[in-house]
Amino acid sequence: MTRRRTSALVAAVILLAGTAALLAVWRPWDPVPDELRAAARQVAHLPGVVSAEVTDYEVVFRDAKDGAVALVTLEVGLDGGLSPEAASAAASQADDVVAETQVDGVRTLSRTTTVHAGDPRTVHGVEVYPLTAWVTEDGDASSVADAVVLRRAGATTVSGVSAEAADGEGLVRLAEEAAEHKIAASLGTADDAVRYDASGRVPVVAAARLAVDAAGRPGVASVVVHAGFPEGTATADDSALTLQVGLDGPTSSPEADDVARWLDDPARDAGGRHLAYTLTEPGYASRVDGWVAAAPPPTPEEHTVPLPAGVGAWPDDDDAPACASDDLRLTLGTPDAAAGGRYLAVLAENVSERPCALDGVPRLTFRNADGEPQDDVTTEPAAPGVVPGRVVVPVGERALATVQWRAMSAANDPDVTTTVDVVAVPDGDPVPLTPTAELDLLDGAEVRVGPWAQGAEGWT
Repeated sequence: MTRRRTSALVAAVILLAGTAALLAVWRPWDPVPDELRAAARQVAHLPGVVSAEVTDYEVVFRDAKDGAVALVTLEVGLDGGLSPEAASAAASQADDVVAETQVDGVRTLSRTTTVHAGDPRTVHGVEVYPLTAWVTEDGDASSVADAVVLRRAGATTVSGVSAEAADGEGLVRLAEEAAEHKIAASLGTADDAVRYDASGRVPVVAAARLAVDAAGRPGVASVVVHAGFPEGTATADDSALTLQVGLDGPTSSPEADDVARWLDDPARDAGGRHLAYTLTEPGYASRVDGWVAAAPPPTPEEHTVPLPAGVGAWPDDDDAPACASDDLRLTLGTPDAAAGGRYLAVLAENVSERPCALDGVPRLTFRNADGEPQDDVTTEPAAPGVVPGRVVVPVGERALATVQWRAMSAANDPDVTTTVDVVAVPDGDPVPLTPTAELDLLDGAEVRVGPWAQGAEGWT
């Protein structure tokens, strides 16, 4: 080989080496910073951890002066044989490693630490692990321990606090374990015949057993246990539960009558609590409501709206006159939503020069964009047993009345509510108010309206 060829070959090797080095640093298709890659390698060597990978990284805000804001997702595989305590500790340590990682040019790094255990199976093209849990933003890994408890109790799949059982008996075992460890778990069977939607509460074993037994009755297609009592129930109970029994035939069938008699039997065990049931036929065209063991809860005593804990009552003044329309400036709070419910506050500020008293419930008319009132809207008391009471509103303070309705379908572009007419006092004039967003309060809505009550900071 000539010297010229040798020199050319050396130059080519140097060029290729330089290119390889450049490619090792410049990864436009892979934006994960090296600091986070190193953190994942560190996590992978923690006790109880079998794998760790940064699966997502995104800069959501760039600031050359103060530093960027970024999001990172770390997926951690745990040894499936770990105890609940060991699994929680491993997840917490993994999350701490990422939390302590400093990324060059990033001032705020938000993280999601997802924990898996077991061999995944593919469902509709997606990998599903036997156990999946998350560490909260503040570093709490207790849900990982809870997930392991449910998995050890026989759950076929656990995702957070949702667990699936192979059958009804397995679901009851999960409910027993959740109750023993105070885990607010939502449960279900693999065939979806029984579901227990915990809504943030620890399952009631008796309710789970009753749901499984009811699902085995002739004519029953599915049973769901959910929080709350049927609409219109005259009771106030924070621990209310209802069995939603879906029939495979009409509510007038002999099988439906047999299910109702079985649930009504005084010997039926409801776990020492009042348990409602609702039988529904396909399409929900008809329903039958009742109480397990024919034991409805007592009607609550009448009471005015209670104040939140720690809030002092406004001074009472027997000589304060009733508020007139001109004494009040009416506004609407920001609409809110939760668990299928819609919430709105009507606010009345005392703009007069002396305290005045409100007593009663505001009258409301809901209008669409054409100014026409919504048809067939019915109003009910805000809650069972709640009655109006005299509220003396100091100057500059605001009384409030709550408005609540169930979410309604906005498909097919219905006439939603765009204006609410409020009559605050007897014989007062209606005041049209425009909410900050259109309300899905349509024709036929059932609305719960509360009486005037003392307003409190942050409580609407």
